[in-house]
Amino acid sequence: MKISIGTPPVDAFVILDTGSDLTWIQCDLSVETFRFSSTSGKHVSIPKIAFGCGHNNSGFSNTTSGLIGLAGGDVSIVNQMHQEIKGKFSYCLIPMELLSVDSNTTSHISFGDYAVVSGPGVVSTPLIPGQSLYYLTLESISIGNKILPFKSSKISSNTQGKILIDSGTLLTYFPHKFYAKLEKTLVASINATRKHDTSGFFNVCYASKNDIINAPKIVAHFTNADVELSQANAFTQVDEGLICLTMLPDEAFATFGNLAQANFLIGYDLVAKQVSFLPMDCTKH
Repeated sequence: MKISIGTPPVDAFVILDTGSDLTWIQCDLSVETFRFSSTSGKHVSIPKIAFGCGHNNSGFSNTTSGLIGLAGGDVSIVNQMHQEIKGKFSYCLIPMELLSVDSNTTSHISFGDYAVVSGPGVVSTPLIPGQSLYYLTLESISIGNKILPFKSSKISSNTQGKILIDSGTLLTYFPHKFYAKLEKTLVASINATRKHDTSGFFNVCYASKNDIINAPKIVAHFTNADVELSQANAFTQVDEGLICLTMLPDEAFATFGNLAQANFLIGYDLVAKQVSFLPMDCTKH
C-alpha cells in the first residue's frame, strides 16, 4: 500500500496488515501527518498519527519499507483515524498470480463510508469480543459433502473455533490434529497426480495443466457466514506445472491467510463488531 508521510509528503510503500497494531517504517518513533491518495485523484490528510520505526528488519521485499497496522489495538491507525472512518475499512485483494502477469492491476482498500460491504451475496460473522486482533469463530470446513467440525484448542472452551483473519499472513494454518483430518479428506477427494514439493515447504502438491485440478468444493463455515473458497484460494502455483495446497499445520494457532481472502471484498466494522465477505473479481473492484 502506498502512503505519504510528513509535510512535505514523502511516499512510502507498506504492507497492509490486519495482524499488527503499530504502523511503522524505517526512521525514529514519531508523530506525523499521513496522506492517502484515492482512485478519484483526491487526497485525504490526517494529522498527528503516531507511528513506529524499524531498524533491523527481515522478511520484507525491496519494494516495502514497513507495515500499516490495521488491527484493533489502541495504537492501530484504524483507531487513530476513528473520528474520520468510524471503525470501518474494507479491502479487495487480487489473486497473487496476477501480480506477476500485470503490474498495473492492484488491490484496493477503502475507509469509512466507502468501506461498507452490502448487497446480494454478502455474509457477515461476528468478531470475537475482547481481542485487539481480529478473531472469528470457524465452526467447520466442508470438503465436498464431508463436514469437518473445527476446534482450535482444547486448552479453554473460550478458544473453541477461534481463528485469526490476517491480511499479513500468506497461508492458512490449522492445528495439527484438525489439519491432518483436512488433508486426508482432501487428498482422498482429488483425482490427480501427487507431486513432491522440492523446497519441502508445502505438504500437498499436484501436477497440473493450466494450474487447474479437479478439486472438491471447499467451504469455510464461520458463525452465520459460509465462505466458499475458489481453487485459487486453496491452491497456488509454486512452479511450472505444480500447484500446492495453501493450508499448513501449526502447533497451536489457526490463521485465515491472505491467499484464502483473495477475490473477496472483506469489510471490517469495529462498531458493529463484525466482518463481512462478498465474492468479487477484485481486478474490477
